[in-house]
Parts: sequence; C-alpha cells; structure tokens
Amino acid sequence: MENKETNFKWKPKNNSVIFGLCLVGVAAFSALFAMSQVQQAEKEKDPVEIQNEAGSASFVPQVDEAIQNALDQAQNGLTTAQSLEEGFEESAQAASNEITAEMNGEEVPAEDALADQDTDSAVEAQSNVIMSTVSFLDTDSLNWPVAGSVVLDYSMDGSIYFPTLQQYKYNPALVIGSDVGAQVVAAAKGIVESIRIDEETGTTVVMSLGNGYKLKYGQLKELNVAEGDVVEQGQLIGYVSEPTKYYCVEGSNLYFAMTKDEVPVDPVLYLE
Repeated sequence: MENKETNFKWKPKNNSVIFGLCLVGVAAFSALFAMSQVQQAEKEKDPVEIQNEAGSASFVPQVDEAIQNALDQAQNGLTTAQSLEEGFEESAQAASNEITAEMNGEEVPAEDALADQDTDSAVEAQSNVIMSTVSFLDTDSLNWPVAGSVVLDYSMDGSIYFPTLQQYKYNPALVIGSDVGAQVVAAAKGIVESIRIDEETGTTVVMSLGNGYKLKYGQLKELNVAEGDVVEQGQLIGYVSEPTKYYCVEGSNLYFAMTKDEVPVDPVLYLE
C-alpha cells in the first residue's frame, strides 16, 4: 500500500492561533498572581500584625481595600482568560476546518466570498421586508394614472393598427393620449423595481404591486421616484414626455401596461 503524503502549508492564520495561546497563558498568569496577592493581603489582615505595624485599628480599612483590589484583579484576570480561551477555541476550530478541507481536496471559501454571501443575505432579507409592505389582489382596483383618452387599446387576442408604424400588431398595454407635461401618478401602491430607457417607450418605470402583479409606466420625464422607493397610490411618479419615434402620429402619451407573473393583463379590467 502506498503512503499518501499530505502537503500542509503553514499559513498566517496559524500564527493567530499561537498568538491566542500566548494571550491565554498571560491572562492565566495574571489571575494566579492576583490570587497570590489576595493570600498575602489576608495574612496582613491578622489583628496582631495590624496592631504592631499601624499602632491602631485604623489600618484595618486599608487592608480591606487591598484585599478588594486583589480580588478585583483576580476576577478581571479570570474574565480575560475566559474570553481569550473562547476566541482561541473559535480560531482553532476554523483553522482545523480549513486544514481538514484542504487535506480532503475541498475548496476553502475565501473571506471575500463569505463577506459577499453575508451582504447578499442582508440585501435579500431587506428586500423581503420591503415586499411584505405591498400587496395587490384580484379584487383590488387601479386608479387612472393620467388624464387623457385611450388612443390604442390593449389587445392580445388580435392585432390592432399602429398609425406611426403603419402595421397591425398585438398590444400588451394601454396607450393613453395626454399632453406633454401632464402629471403621471401611481395607479396602485407598489415598489419601484426598475427604471430604464427603452427605445420604444422612452423612460420607463416598472413597479411591483405584490402577489406577482406589476405595472409599467412608459414615455415619462422628470421622474419623482427612484429604484427601491415604496410609492403610495396616487403619488406623483413623473410627467408625460414627448413621444418616441414609435408614436409620432399617435402623439404624446403614457404607455401603461400590467402583468401578472410576467403575463400581460388588460389594465381596463382593474381601472375604476
């Protein structure tokens, strides 16, 4: 049977383990020294010696104070030793785990990777807390997000004519004609999931309403919200912008779309 050699490399982390052992030894020595001070003070507290050295009973409080100081030093030394011992045990366990992983040929996670995992977990937890503040149900309703009239209806069961494009195609949104500069408000309470510039819909805001529902507001300018904001129903989002090249004939408008689990939904079914 061949002997397998294990290459063990001494790492800086091992130095910290030795340093931890040294600190434990120093703390323990301090505790023992303090205890010896207590014993010495107790000897000095003998009434005969006190009378001979001080000549009166006034020396007794000084001895009591010395004993108390020695006890405090002993307690502090023991507490420090215990803390160092606990820290050493944690460091030793971590070093042992790393050595075992290396001997087994396993990849040891880098400290930066572990830090990234902690950060991702914190961000996810925060996101879950924020998402718990919004909820949209099938029985809920939407407010009209802008004053105007529908120039292109939602149509996913048949194609409709787009004047600017001069072609028929499906439309997953409402195109609501409105004046440039008209206020656009949140049709429902939600969280701003993303803000992006789209070739067709210009500056576009996507908001999560909860339970898989989302609203998309396009053809905007001068936004009043940012990603991550919790926006109340009726709160100002921004203003209607000049139309993109896809809607020149239709004129300035708000592109307003709704989805449920990423599937288009007719917003008219929920608008009051």
